[in-house]
Amino acid sequence: MPPLALAPDQEIPAPSTKGPLNGLATLALAYGTISIIGAFAPPVRDITGTTPVPALILGATGWANAHRMKGAGRKQAIAGLATGLTGLVLTLITR
Repeated sequence: MPPLALAPDQEIPAPSTKGPLNGLATLALAYGTISIIGAFAPPVRDITGTTPVPALILGATGWANAHRMKGAGRKQAIAGLATGLTGLVLTLITR
């Protein structure tokens, strides 16, 4: 079967140039957000009691990965560290 031919005025679309993703930084931000919500809602806190700790660990690891990945996810990792630390402090205060 011969390949499809393009008309003279058509161009082949360029591939997307999306950069690398830092999944650990994204998880850190998600866990940090859940930990802040859990600090203010006792039923949620009973389920998500230890989520600030993984948020801090994932945030630090995501930040280290961001240095290796030329900055991909650096802001998310910092936000994950901040929300994880805030969630930890709020959880300890509200217990």
